[in-house]
Amino acid sequence: MKRTSFHGLERLMVVVLALVAMAAPASAQSWPQVFDPLVVRTFNLELEPSDWDLIRFDTTNEIEVPAMFWADDENPILVSVRRKSSRALPSESNPVKVGLKIDINEFVSNQQWRGLVKLSLENAGDVLALHEGMAWQLHQLAANAGFFGPEAHPALANWVRVNINGVFVGVYSNVEQRDTQYLRNRGVRVSGSTWLYEIDDIDTWALESGDPHSPTFLALCYAPFAPSVKGKQASACAAPGADRLESELDALIELDAMLGQGAVDAFLDNPDALFSHGKNFFFADFNHSGLKRRYIPWDLDAVFRRTTASIYGQEKGQKLTQSPYQALLLNNAGIRARYNAVLTAMVSEGGPLSEANLHEFLDDLQLVLAPALAEDPFLTEDPAASFQSLKSWISARIPNVIGQIQP
Repeated sequence: MKRTSFHGLERLMVVVLALVAMAAPASAQSWPQVFDPLVVRTFNLELEPSDWDLIRFDTTNEIEVPAMFWADDENPILVSVRRKSSRALPSESNPVKVGLKIDINEFVSNQQWRGLVKLSLENAGDVLALHEGMAWQLHQLAANAGFFGPEAHPALANWVRVNINGVFVGVYSNVEQRDTQYLRNRGVRVSGSTWLYEIDDIDTWALESGDPHSPTFLALCYAPFAPSVKGKQASACAAPGADRLESELDALIELDAMLGQGAVDAFLDNPDALFSHGKNFFFADFNHSGLKRRYIPWDLDAVFRRTTASIYGQEKGQKLTQSPYQALLLNNAGIRARYNAVLTAMVSEGGPLSEANLHEFLDDLQLVLAPALAEDPFLTEDPAASFQSLKSWISARIPNVIGQIQP
């Protein structure tokens, strides 16, 4: 259960100031332009210093405190802020960058910021901020090229500078929150006919939106689509035979988009994704307009690792081990052929993940992001070296991926 911290009269004054600020809204870009990766915005939060300490050291990740929030030269609005889960707590000897969740409408009903009701600021605790944000860009570049379906935007994100009480605390990845507003912004939210599920860990699910359960959820009653719940297997039927699997999945899922997501994660050598680990993703189900299940990536903080990583599983010596998703999908002849075709098209010349395209994007990005990274108090590597290293990784990864593609 989340808790909220208040400090009496000071909090009342904050509310009054927020209402005054709301009376004169600043003009600004809305969704999806707010996630333009080549625009590095500044997010400002002003809150009681004691509240900042409270959430920085919070081990529950549930305490919410009031704050004034504004981007760039906007008018401030009242929001709530809490600490996002991360491995380390800050201390005097080890001041770590803290991930933050900003709730726009917690204290002001129906309030939105640029078409959003929540902001998720990722602290890049396990990888460089450049790498975590760039992983989101690869998914979006693939989406821009049509690999996730017409006008699909599964992974909007960019980089922002964050100031707390006027002090720059670092560069964060600003990742679009997967929530009901996410579905509304895409025009696919219909009350009573839309469901949003979160798969945060292996063999678990959480229904974020909708009334249990969707027709698609009930139809996909076999592993790995029907995960166990608290150790109890939820699978109620056997998987279709190899000759029927592809057609049955095509009827329920945007299968090419799912394969596209798996292909990008394989390129990134992401071991904690949909195909590779059966975790860290969302999916939306529908019972209207002929829409089929759409998968949504999440938590891209284990990326750009080995340039020789397998695209079909995990190699351990001479043995290839596969997750349940990889075993079911990538060992089916028809589905594997489509996966191969998607991955080949992505990395080949002219594709969204081609060397020329990714290098050009990184060159453009370096001009706007490197100056902010250079000022980050948690800087661990020279930004110019980080960009060059990432370009070298891409140059090595592409021919390796192409060489692995097998029927």
